[in-house]
Amino acid sequence: MKYQDLFPVPTEWVGDADLSMAETLAAWGEREVKDGRLEHREDYEGLLEPAMRRLFVELGLGSMLLPEESGGGGCTEPGAAMTCAVALESVGSADTGLAFLLANTLAVQAALAVEPVGDEALSGAMAEVFCTDVPAVASLVLPAYGAGSVGRARFNGLDHQVSAEKNNGAWTLKGKDVRPQCSGATADLFAVTFAGDDGAPALALVGSTDKGLKVGRPFKKTGLAASVNADLDFDGVAVTAASVIPLGPGGMRELLSRYYSGCAAACMGALLAAYEIIREWGDTRVIKGKGQVFKENPLVASLMGEIGAAMATDRLLTYDLARLLSRPDLYGPPGSPAMFATATAVFKQVSRSGMRALDNVMELMASAGYATEWNLERYWRDVKTIEAYVVPDTAAKVDMARHYFDLETI
Repeated sequence: MKYQDLFPVPTEWVGDADLSMAETLAAWGEREVKDGRLEHREDYEGLLEPAMRRLFVELGLGSMLLPEESGGGGCTEPGAAMTCAVALESVGSADTGLAFLLANTLAVQAALAVEPVGDEALSGAMAEVFCTDVPAVASLVLPAYGAGSVGRARFNGLDHQVSAEKNNGAWTLKGKDVRPQCSGATADLFAVTFAGDDGAPALALVGSTDKGLKVGRPFKKTGLAASVNADLDFDGVAVTAASVIPLGPGGMRELLSRYYSGCAAACMGALLAAYEIIREWGDTRVIKGKGQVFKENPLVASLMGEIGAAMATDRLLTYDLARLLSRPDLYGPPGSPAMFATATAVFKQVSRSGMRALDNVMELMASAGYATEWNLERYWRDVKTIEAYVVPDTAAKVDMARHYFDLETI
């Protein structure tokens, strides 16, 4: 379904190539995921793994932000933020968990390759991981609550989950029960934030088979079936200087801003899928005893109006943020405090508003909303997991207050 007539966004921001990609991804989602959902339910190997291979490898989204000369998609200009939003919205409509994995992967690639960074050596090295005929996932390891019990450094009030020692230019990473954002048991690359030189944020790239990295048992989750997550132990993992990106505060904020933008787009995709579900429900159900089409009831119509309004405004916010990140020449660096606060605000608003809309859809569908054959409960679980997990709510609020109200001690 094309959504421009329903939930319009300024189309001059979206290129012809982006629109063509959205159509391709919509066809992929219908054919590779949605058509087989009822049969496979939660079957990762039967449904999501083949769909992921097609998405990451054959359609090329798994290496989209790496340089073309390295075998990637060549989307290395700042405008790639809009391309990512379009792609992640389309993927999220098919499976929000796959979109979440892709959001992690693209955020890491952006830190390596999107201008003005353009680290050619690291981009080339990463091409060996992502530009192959096997789908590869990158997972962020971000600061979290409570990780600083052994004195680890902090970023914006959250503790880096690993500590690092530098010796002869190389780094040694240590950390126990480290929780990655996604795919701890299956990711090919972990992008680990830590306190680098002078305590400034840095990003270490750690391969899944690197010596000293220990992967725990996968744990049960309520959502994001595509992400087989597990805790990690960093038992003296050695990382060369060539595999470390000295982000600094601005680079860290930029990494998070792009990640939040991608996660907002993934949630928006889930909302569009929920729209299709409730629209069909409203068109085909009749209120017993009245012979009235479900959606024509005034109370139902009122709630549907709220659902539609939430989706319309959330989509505008998602595309507005992507536009801001796409034009640093107009709006300033993506890692500025203003842009970081805006990205945080948009992600929290879209995810929270999206959850309220999904709650309303669930309410209208009553017990059918929980039934697996309608798939609404899957999108509900996925968005709820992303909302709660990507950034702690209190930390996000303090991050925004720090900028908007010039906090000095928090």
